[in-house]
Amino acid sequence: MESTTIKKTFSVIPGLNMGLFAPKDFQNILNIINKYDVPRTKITGAQRLALLDMDQDEIPKLHKELKGYIRPQVSNGVHYVQACPGSKWCKYGIADSLKLGENIEQIALNKPLQAKVKVGVAGCRMCCTEPYVRDIGVFASKSGWTLVFGGNGGGNPRLGDIVAKSLTDEEILTLITKCLTVYQEKARPTSRTARFMTRFGIDALQELVLK
Repeated sequence: MESTTIKKTFSVIPGLNMGLFAPKDFQNILNIINKYDVPRTKITGAQRLALLDMDQDEIPKLHKELKGYIRPQVSNGVHYVQACPGSKWCKYGIADSLKLGENIEQIALNKPLQAKVKVGVAGCRMCCTEPYVRDIGVFASKSGWTLVFGGNGGGNPRLGDIVAKSLTDEEILTLITKCLTVYQEKARPTSRTARFMTRFGIDALQELVLK
């Protein structure tokens, strides 16, 4: 009996965080994808674009053609930022989550993080981007931003700890930087923030970052 092996490929287009596409750019991206006869595409849970079941050898060529639509990889170790439409486009949004997400991507650190860091930013307390199960979670209320740290989904889930509430845009960026710096310095190699926080604890983190 002749056996067959199913060849699986999965390639995520980097640099397209937060699911934002200008219609013209999206059409150009679609034209490139069609040129390479990609069988399936998918919007991922991280609001990025995945290319499914395409020829493995064609992936580098396709990525090269998409270079003009791909932002440079951020150097701070943040894996991706997931953000809701926020006050700009959602009737429930009370803060500009997309702008904050862009600013989080640009946070500068002096060395790589211990493991990948996923960010969820929500423009209201409905928390559509699931900030409580992200390494860095942020959501808005009438009093300002709330910062959650050390969340994780997947097979070993953990709700993140609330670090501080009622923060301005400037304050939350400063506090995120402080939390990432502590994680960078105190966490074990390859340890995600959820496992780090289980060991380190919210009281110890707050003592270091809320000075």
